[in-house]
Amino acid sequence: MWALKHTMRTISELGLEILQIMLRKFQTCDPQAAQTFYQIYYLETMQHIFAVVAECSHTSGLTAHSQILANLFVIVEQGLIKVPLASEVQDPSQNLLYVQQFMANLLKTAFPHLQDNQIKVIIEGFVTLDQDIAGFKEHLRDFLVQIREATGNDTADLYLEDREQTLKRAAEEKRKVQMSVPGILNPHEIPEDMQD
Repeated sequence: MWALKHTMRTISELGLEILQIMLRKFQTCDPQAAQTFYQIYYLETMQHIFAVVAECSHTSGLTAHSQILANLFVIVEQGLIKVPLASEVQDPSQNLLYVQQFMANLLKTAFPHLQDNQIKVIIEGFVTLDQDIAGFKEHLRDFLVQIREATGNDTADLYLEDREQTLKRAAEEKRKVQMSVPGILNPHEIPEDMQD
């Protein structure tokens, strides 16, 4: 979990990637090992992901955070956790309700300026959009904008990842156009397989 909290972007992104892979592997590994992992680390993982994504100093990885959080909600919603997540939960079929209450308490504690109705809508959105990553990401971003505006923090970095992808696509398109017109690129800029 320490990698997720790291301020160096590459380390944080690597930690997110490893966590994504690990969560996918637990869905297909030995059921007993998976259930033990969920019982011990599921809530802690969710809490850490929310803490990191809500922290203003972390500006990258919104897509990866969204994918991980959505996956965590899918796991509990689909009943893949067959053990109670906490001592208060008697029946594993109540895990989803417990996770929603856990998240509500977590958000109330971390963001006391949020109203109960806002928290309810935020959590319902996470559960409803957990299989639509783009929708989940937008919902998460809306939530982050709400909390950052209330605390007076800048929200521009929440769109940084999307801007970077747009610029990368634009640069690739520009490069394709330049390669299609003879003489625009220097010969050393043209890949060898494109030279006569």
